Amino acid sequence: MQTTAADPLVGRTLEGRYRILDRIARGGMSTVYSAIDERLDRLVAVKVMSAALSADPAFSDRFTREARAAARLTHLNTVAVYDQGTDSGDAGQHVFLVMELVSGRTLRDLLRERGRLEPAEAVSIMEPVLSALSAAHRAGLVHRDVKPENILLSDDGIVKVADFGLARAVESDPTATRTGLMMGTIAYCAPEQLSKGRADQRSDVYSAGVVFFELLTGSPPYRGDTAMNIAYQHVHSRVPAPSSRVKGIPSEIDELVIDATDSDPEARPPDASAFLAALGDLRQELALPVVAVPQRPRGQNVAPPSWRRGSDSPSAVTDVLRGADDGRYGPHDTSVVGQEAYRPPPAANPPVVHPPGSGQAAARARRRRRALLTALIVILVGIAAGYTGWWFATGRYGKVPNVVGDSQSSAITALRQAGYQVSGTTASAFSETVATGSVVATSPSVGSRLPHGRTISLVLSKGKERFKLPSVVNTTVSAARHALSVIPVEVAAQTVSQPNDTVPKGMVSGTQPGAGTLVKRNQSITLVVSSGPPIVTIPSVSPNTSLGDETKVLQALGFKTATTDTYSTSVPAGDVVSVKPTGSAPKFSTITITVSKGPPTVVIPSDLNNLPTVDAARKELERLGLKVKVQTAFGGSHGVVVGLDPPAGTVVPVGSTVTITSI
Repeated sequence: MQTTAADPLVGRTLEGRYRILDRIARGGMSTVYSAIDERLDRLVAVKVMSAALSADPAFSDRFTREARAAARLTHLNTVAVYDQGTDSGDAGQHVFLVMELVSGRTLRDLLRERGRLEPAEAVSIMEPVLSALSAAHRAGLVHRDVKPENILLSDDGIVKVADFGLARAVESDPTATRTGLMMGTIAYCAPEQLSKGRADQRSDVYSAGVVFFELLTGSPPYRGDTAMNIAYQHVHSRVPAPSSRVKGIPSEIDELVIDATDSDPEARPPDASAFLAALGDLRQELALPVVAVPQRPRGQNVAPPSWRRGSDSPSAVTDVLRGADDGRYGPHDTSVVGQEAYRPPPAANPPVVHPPGSGQAAARARRRRRALLTALIVILVGIAAGYTGWWFATGRYGKVPNVVGDSQSSAITALRQAGYQVSGTTASAFSETVATGSVVATSPSVGSRLPHGRTISLVLSKGKERFKLPSVVNTTVSAARHALSVIPVEVAAQTVSQPNDTVPKGMVSGTQPGAGTLVKRNQSITLVVSSGPPIVTIPSVSPNTSLGDETKVLQALGFKTATTDTYSTSVPAGDVVSVKPTGSAPKFSTITITVSKGPPTVVIPSDLNNLPTVDAARKELERLGLKVKVQTAFGGSHGVVVGLDPPAGTVVPVGSTVTITSI
């Protein structure tokens, strides 16, 4: 390990509160330090993100949001998040996360030591891991990076899952991609994380299934020379049964591992709660005992020192965190006496003095008494051994009763009657089925096999989780998607096109469901886009319809109107001859109404008297569209026009009859 003097952060105080003592671990994305919270006077772990990530304002915002979400997760089997912050100084800007400092080791350390675990040990470790993930999934959190390095085994026997939310903050950072950082070690990534960059609760189930496989067999299911090779196997292969690597693993365990690591997310347990329930059923079916978390080798277990601000040097605290065992901090809490410990020497046999007069009867009586005493001792020892075995194997254990749906007071009563303590601190989670304030879950979960006297935490329902849809009317599609991104809903890729009277074509006219609706988390929302005004049918013109009546009808349908006129021999003057266009048209468009001026007119010529014959006058009048009637005066027969009726110069409708008088 690099010396503390070479690390510029060692000895510094972040945000005037967290005094860095020593570097615990270092990776590509972050460095973990031990520190003292000088405000609360306690040891904490501080995860400082890399300079490349810390310098990105967008990452800082995402990191802050994810840290807040993780801090709301309260569970015995999760590493508690206390605080987050940003510190600027001569060494640059540092984005950091303050967490519970767990004294112990990682699951990876245990695997390096043991190689693989027995089924009972593996199940006993996976149950608290899945319990932690279950609480996260109920709170809407996805871990995204479940692996042995993120599973801690504390010295007091508690399994804790670390780094909730950190993967999501880093996954969406382009700098992380450019620098080659990949969240979610490839060996544990679900196929959809690798092929689509998408993760949900079922992705955590897959990763947990791979961890379960490794606990049982000693190695992950896929190996390769490159990360790409391993990723290809995740996407295109099926995780094998653990018994194909280690003989003797029960088929029931094989089936559970294969179900949890199915390449199709739909075929896996839907979340960690379902995986945990299946694991509990498996434990009962195989009668697997609850096994305590293996302790670190004795040389690594030390009692924590007594420290206060300024009393111990950072190096002294660091030695304890590293697991130093040089006797400076007193004896271990627990000592083990070996088989060859001191045994008192057997007492010397006193000389046997036979009472006078004793004989064979007395000897037989003594033998009977010794035999009876021996039998009694054997029986008592057997009873004691049986009771002790029963107590440690079964008697001291019970099942967490099902208090889901009960009020808080009823649940506390039921748990105490079952022999458990109840934590004074409660968590909360949304529930679609449990009323607000009632119990939605317990930690450890309902049905868990636990020793009596253990403390159980209650998770109370916050009721149904709902989000109010904002209005996105009269915005562009991209702006509407951005506005809806502030709430956890899924906006469908496809939009719906509908005509709209008021919203311009191409703009968003609404959502399905509509604005103001209370929707569930991840509910699908469809954007409705305006296709412009609706198409309206234009009614046909009825006979004898006046201009005023037709105008009222068309305007009532949303049309604008314009008028023109024309002569008509069939439609009376002032009535509507036709409208244009016909059939249908967009609402608000203009319809032209043609109004009849009546039939066309003609002026009777004044020069007909000058025509040489009546026939010539007839032809001229007929050419003008008039009908002609001829009458003679005084019985004349010369064919000369002497009069017209109506007279010349009169305006008459085309088709009128004109009478010619001739002599």
